Amino acid sequence: MIKNVLFSGIIITTQFFVGWSQSDTICNTSFEDSLASWGVISNGGAIANASISSDAAYSGNLGLIFEADNVALPSSSCALTSCLLNLEQGSYYRISFWAKSDTQASLLVVLQPTSAPFTNYAEATFSTSSTWTQYELYTADSNAVAGLKLKVKPEASGVYYFDDFLMEGITALPTNSIVCNPDFENGIGEWTQSANGGSIDAIVESSEVQNGASSVKVTASNTELGQPILSSCKSDVEDGKKYEISFWMKSEVGGETVVATSSLSAPPYTNYGQTSIAISDTWTKYSFISEADTTVYSNVRLAKFKFLNDGVYYVDNVTIEVVPPQPLFCDGDFETGITDWTQTVNNEAIASISVTPSQAQNGLQSAMVLLNTPGTTNGSVQLSSCPTDVVQDSTYTVSFWVKGSAENLNFNAITAFSSAPYTALASNSFQTNSDWTEYCYTFSHDSTVIGGIRLLKLQFLDAGTYYIDNATVQDESYICSSAPPSSVIEHSFNELNLWPNPSSGVLHVNCSSSISNLLVKDLSGKIIFSYSPDSFTSIVNATKLNSGTYFIVAELESGAMIQKRWIKL
Repeated sequence: MIKNVLFSGIIITTQFFVGWSQSDTICNTSFEDSLASWGVISNGGAIANASISSDAAYSGNLGLIFEADNVALPSSSCALTSCLLNLEQGSYYRISFWAKSDTQASLLVVLQPTSAPFTNYAEATFSTSSTWTQYELYTADSNAVAGLKLKVKPEASGVYYFDDFLMEGITALPTNSIVCNPDFENGIGEWTQSANGGSIDAIVESSEVQNGASSVKVTASNTELGQPILSSCKSDVEDGKKYEISFWMKSEVGGETVVATSSLSAPPYTNYGQTSIAISDTWTKYSFISEADTTVYSNVRLAKFKFLNDGVYYVDNVTIEVVPPQPLFCDGDFETGITDWTQTVNNEAIASISVTPSQAQNGLQSAMVLLNTPGTTNGSVQLSSCPTDVVQDSTYTVSFWVKGSAENLNFNAITAFSSAPYTALASNSFQTNSDWTEYCYTFSHDSTVIGGIRLLKLQFLDAGTYYIDNATVQDESYICSSAPPSSVIEHSFNELNLWPNPSSGVLHVNCSSSISNLLVKDLSGKIIFSYSPDSFTSIVNATKLNSGTYFIVAELESGAMIQKRWIKL
């Protein structure tokens, strides 16, 4: 859909998103049509005057001069107001403008109804200077809202200049995931205390600190009636990001229980991360991971401490850090069961999947697949790990141990997307040994994926009993411990050199040892082509290959193999 925006006296056509009407546009955005659609309000003894002038133009011909006098908040105030604005249901908006002032001063900008209750649908405070600066704030609401005005309120007397207001629809709001005043150096005013049935008294403390000049001292009592809570300010969390919340804590006695969470600040108080800890009587750092499956704006308290026992506690240096995506196996050693793995038995197969203490490669138990009758497809009997993350262009090695009730039971090992069409990043066929054997393969992907990859899907093809244990993910330099010597891939980055890497197709290969064969493989391990080089230095012409990630494998005359990743542009 196309929207016309009035900007500096010119009609500019810009693309935006279906769902916004003209009523969610600020009128006369750059004051080229005089002061039409704008107003001035004054309360108490404040005096306000607005005029247009070329001296106030950031762009175009004219801008607005706003003179505020006798401002003394809260009783004496004034504001510049826009035309009526609407918010469309479920839509997101960015409001921006350019401003400067004769002296450094503060502006409170709100989007609120013209009559009570004066709910702020957007709010921000900006510090202006003598230099033109663009300021912006964001808004959204789950319901349609009509009859709002943008109000710009100077917090001190002075002369202010404005130009080029804009309200535009955007696809999503930016997030700001913070813990306000995390070290309590500026007090505790941005934190919230809740008795929650018990009693709590939280004050700033200067004699017991982990670092800096201040901490917070929390006295919790009457916890038999309820658990008092100390909470950080409201913040955002972003879908697809993991946050590590860390904090330092101690108590005067030690041994008391504290539950730390990240949760919604309003019912149903959904927890996005939680840890329960026995507090030490010395300063100790604790942490937990928080994540949400949707983006939540201004409604999550990232650090929320619930005190389960009477006592005196000290809290300091609460920090938040975005955890980069990383692949992991949920319960890869099966020590706590098999519930994190997905079991499939269908297509006329007869099989059972469980854990057993009778066999373990390491630890106390392993997974066991008892296959009586194979199904009609390879995926009829399948055991799949939990969905997890992978990082763009990183190469990983999947390692797992298998033992069969007989030699040469066939099974497949696959890394694939967890949702349709279940695209495989690597697919391998193996056979069991009667002793525990480690199996390994590498894979990569050209995009970062959050929570959408199953690192290991095992498909069991022959009747018999399979035992599985210790599934782990390693980096590309990992060497399979029990692989036959002739097939060991030694990731020797000193012996094998590739250049340029990345390259468009012509690749130089040099090895300090004699090469009997040189192979180019794709990410699934399939050999694209191979040849026998005449010398230690070779030139590989792979200009016809599609862009992507490949492996250059050098088979040495000694029987060892060296592998390096190569990116084809």
